Amino acid sequence: MRRPRLRAGHAVPAWLAAAALAAVPTWELWRERWELQYGEGSFEIHGCVGVLSGDEWPLSTLRDDLSRVVETAEGWAVPALAVLLGLLAYVRDTGREVVGRRVAGLLVVTAVVEPLVPMYTVPGGCLETIPLLSADWFRAVLGSWGSNQLCLLSAAALVYAASRTAAGEEPVAAATGTAWRRPVAALADYLVVVAALRLVVEPAWSLISSDGIWPTWFGQGLLGRLGNVLEARARPEELLALFTLLLYFWAQHTLWGRTLGKRLLRVRVVDARTGERLGAGRAALRTLAFPFLAVVPDIGLVLLLAGGLAAFLDAEGQVLHDRLLGAAVVRTRHTTGDPHAPDLP
Repeated sequence: MRRPRLRAGHAVPAWLAAAALAAVPTWELWRERWELQYGEGSFEIHGCVGVLSGDEWPLSTLRDDLSRVVETAEGWAVPALAVLLGLLAYVRDTGREVVGRRVAGLLVVTAVVEPLVPMYTVPGGCLETIPLLSADWFRAVLGSWGSNQLCLLSAAALVYAASRTAAGEEPVAAATGTAWRRPVAALADYLVVVAALRLVVEPAWSLISSDGIWPTWFGQGLLGRLGNVLEARARPEELLALFTLLLYFWAQHTLWGRTLGKRLLRVRVVDARTGERLGAGRAALRTLAFPFLAVVPDIGLVLLLAGGLAAFLDAEGQVLHDRLLGAAVVRTRHTTGDPHAPDLP
């Protein structure tokens, strides 16, 4: 099957049209905020008692954090900015097909994830949420697909087609092949950390805490909870959670150059010049650059997303904090020709 391709003269207008389509979720979000702020979308509830959320760990934890990421990305027009950065790479002729695939993939993921993160309530109920992954939840997710998804998917199609305008050019492969492995590894590490906090740290803290049995604090998202660490109302358990999070990444990157998630996806962090593991100091700085920025109040996620967007203009697909620290995320290679040989330690 022949893949879509646009004529060279139509490429730039297609990129600009894709940017406009990708900005639709941002317009919709700010329109809703405007209506709520000025009373057009206000509502009142009288005599209603219900359960707003349940402890469906770890799905509720992931849902809460993803909702914060998606809202921040849409509020700051990250999909549209990604398209414009892709256009810049296209004009500069910097791996245009690779960049096009990255941008299109980001738009598709945003379109798919957005309907997954809201808390859907039972129709006619009283603030009772629909259980995650239930049949009613899947129906609610499918029913929430609308103009945002159509615009983002259309923008992805335009970007993909526009990135393949130069007839006769050989497809360019990603230099490191880590574009999709990095976010999947990050998701795996996230689940490992959440499990450790819930199954190990939380019970241990409940034994030494003066409050007795500690409520299921880690059943909710980490981003909002850990944001209190940098504010005056930080609690000891929040400091403990942040310490556990930082220790998880720093210790493994220092000792082995990869976390459990990276080991699963066969990638590792190395010195960009020597290919060796990072030292303890640079590993600590890299650790702080990712999870610590994410919990800075108000602007943390914005800075983190901005650093990620820099990967669209990098031939190796490296994020900003890796480039600043002289680090690189690369595929794990085998020392023998046997594809089933164990990975390097």
